Parts: sequence; C-alpha cells; structure tokens
Amino acid sequence: MKFLFTIGFAVSLSTGGLVAQDIRWPQFHGFVTEAFSYTGGNNYLGMNTNAGSPAWIEAAVNGNEQITDNLRIGAQVHLTKLGAFGASGLDLDWALADFRIKEWLGVRAGKVKIRWGLYNDLQDADPGYVWSLLPEPIYAVDWRATNLSQMGAELYGKVGLPSRVGALEYSIYYGYYRYAAHDGYMETYKEEGLNFRDLPGGITPGFDLRWRTPVKGFTLGGSVMLYNAKGNLVNGSFREPLTYWPTYYVQYNRKKFFASAQYVRLVQYNDVATDGQPFSSSLQDTRSWFVMTGYNLTNKLRLGVYRTQYFVAGADLSNPANYFRDWTFSGRYDFNVHFYCKLEGHLIDGTGGGFYGFDNPNGLLPQTKLLVAKAGFIF
Repeated sequence: MKFLFTIGFAVSLSTGGLVAQDIRWPQFHGFVTEAFSYTGGNNYLGMNTNAGSPAWIEAAVNGNEQITDNLRIGAQVHLTKLGAFGASGLDLDWALADFRIKEWLGVRAGKVKIRWGLYNDLQDADPGYVWSLLPEPIYAVDWRATNLSQMGAELYGKVGLPSRVGALEYSIYYGYYRYAAHDGYMETYKEEGLNFRDLPGGITPGFDLRWRTPVKGFTLGGSVMLYNAKGNLVNGSFREPLTYWPTYYVQYNRKKFFASAQYVRLVQYNDVATDGQPFSSSLQDTRSWFVMTGYNLTNKLRLGVYRTQYFVAGADLSNPANYFRDWTFSGRYDFNVHFYCKLEGHLIDGTGGGFYGFDNPNGLLPQTKLLVAKAGFIF
C-alpha cells in the first residue's frame, strides 16, 4: 500500500492536472537474491563470514507506467539484509515522476536516484551486472542505502553533436538526504565515538556529464556531488561543511567485451562540539580507483576481473586501516531469463573499508580472502 501511495504522491507533485481515472496501474518487475559469503581472515560487511554466512538477502519490486507520451511514473521498494545492516522491512529506493520535454531536456521529481560515477544509480539492480560486490571503496554495499537517492529534482537530457563528435548526456540535480539508520555509515560513526540523537542529513546538489564519443561503445565522463550534513549528538552537535566529491570515469562496451575505470577524490571535514569539551574538527583526504574488464564467453556465461584501491592521503600507509586493495574475479551464469548465479573471489589487503570492530572483537588482520556465491531470480 505504501508503494502505491508513493507513486500517486509523486505524480500529484509534478502534474497536478491528472485525475485518478487517467492513471493505469503499472507493470511490476523485480528480483530476489540469496548470497553465501565465506572469509579467511576477518569478518566482512557486518556478517559472520569466518563461519560462512547466508545473511545477505535482497529483494526488490518496481513498477513503471507511461501515462502520456511525455510522462512516466515509477517507484521501487527494496529489502536488504546484510548481516547486521539493512532495514527490518521494505525501503523506498526511488519514487518519481519523469516528464520528458525534448530529447535534450527532461525533469524528474520525487525520490530520485543520484547519477554519480558509472554505477551509483545502478547499485540496487543486481541482475544488471556480473559482480556480486561492486568496488567497495567507491560503491560500498554497506553504505548504499545512504548514497543511492535523494528527495529532490533532476534535469537531464542528451545533446546531439555533429556526427563525427558524438553526443553529450547530462544530469543536474538538487535535493535533500538523510543518513540511513541501518547502514555502515552510522556504525562507523558509532565506532568513532559519535552517537546521534537523530539522523544527520543535508543537501546534495551535483551534476554528471558524459561524452558518448564517435568511437562506438566508448564513453568518457565525470561527476561532482556536493553534500553537507548536520545532526544532533546525544551529548553535543555534529556538522559536516559542504563537501566537494568529484569523480572521473571511462567505459568501453563492444560486442562481448567490456571495460571501465574510475577515479575518486574526497576531502571531507567533520566538526564536532560535545558537552564540556572544546570544539574539534577533523579532515580526511582519500583517493580511490578501480579498473575492471570482462568478456561474455557465451550468451549465458560472463567472466570479469577488477582491481580497486583506496588510501588516505598523507597517512601512514604501513597501517592497514589507511588503505584497502582488492583483486576480484567473478563469473555469472544465466540458466534462463529468470534464474542466474554468480561466483566471486576477493583477495583483500588492508582494512580501510567494509570491516567493523563489533564483529571483529579481537582486532583486524591485515589481509582477508572472500568467496561469495549468489543465486538470483528475476520476475
């Protein structure tokens, strides 16, 4: 019922003139996945992976309907259980009205996905890619609930250029967000000694620009998201000044071969004022990147590999907490249009992402080996 209400609300916000009898019920689609994760080394992503864990379950249902030639509405609800993370019920991933005026100009409003980098707006669509886990330093599954979408609006479009130059696609957005109560961001703050009375949140202006080059399948692009946050601690206040979060990427898809790469820099300040203590400000300057490639051996079997790395600039890189490096090897097999499976291995060096103290009470080892086996059903 919440799902249907949200669709109707998004339409009423952006159209106003539509009446109920003009709306047709959308067609529903979705997926369900179950993953088994096993590690040698540390427990990972809030799960007891050293003993082998089946505690990663996802399910999603979405609906889209073309109301007029220019107007589309849609929404998706999503269930994620990732060990200690994930909501107790369904989350609203996105719910929007999309009005396409021209090919070069459209507007979306409601709870809108954030188009940042290559894969941020695709993270919640597991059937769409070969990997079980996207590169953790950039597309952390344990932080996905916070980073995926915002309440706001987006202008987007595709601008044709002369045939020998290609085309430009753009997205410009502005909105508001809150940290998800049930993801790794809040656990990280808790382990740093920050306990919130309410969830911090702020604004998220930004843009994405990608050039579809005249070389077929070859794309260059970049994104910038700005965000801030304010929140009340149980014993003080928390403020994150406006942060500039740029990324640059390249992608190539041609027949059975695909490859991509992305680079990110993040400079972030956190200001904390606690009762009886002087004001404090901390700075973290981090760099992240990945390079990935893959090949479709058959119509049903795809293989891929990526290398990703994260490090804290200027920090002691002999400390595993200040870096994260991962070699990942993945395979996916589609039995038919409904059933698929994935098998993925990770060789992780460092503890700078995805590891938590609450499920590693004896401390963290510098290296971890991870195996993920996942089965999925699409409907």
